[in-house]
Amino acid sequence: MFVYHFRLRKRALAAGAAAIVLVIALAVLLPGCRGSDAAPIAAGTAEQRLAYLTGLGWAVDAEPVETLDLQLPERLEGEWADYAKLQSEQGLPFADCAGQPVRRYTYTVTNYPGIEKGVQANLFICGEQLIGGDIIVLGEGGFQTGLAFPKQEKT
Repeated sequence: MFVYHFRLRKRALAAGAAAIVLVIALAVLLPGCRGSDAAPIAAGTAEQRLAYLTGLGWAVDAEPVETLDLQLPERLEGEWADYAKLQSEQGLPFADCAGQPVRRYTYTVTNYPGIEKGVQANLFICGEQLIGGDIIVLGEGGFQTGLAFPKQEKT
């Protein structure tokens, strides 16, 4: 009969537990946002963001008029829920990033049909991935819509 004896020190046990927690945390946090079935849209660089907007048909100024870092709430309620719904309709994973830090880039749009001034494009980025965006028309009679370029009626 064989008897094995192991001696674990508290310091070694604590270090092992800390390492396990760190590995789990990195696996969850590093990918950015999680859970969407759509192919991620890379938007971590200015070139990627501009290429995305241009690909949709938008002409925008190269430099954003505002860059804002914010923390999304854990529960998207009220206006956040409405915004998450708009993003879901566009196939963007905004709701998957609830509770995470995001960055919003706001660009001036120069080619909205029939509106010369006061149009902006917002892009929300989580990690390096585009998770949401909108077009907003400022001022009286203003509105907010998805990122798709509006279809022009033939006259």
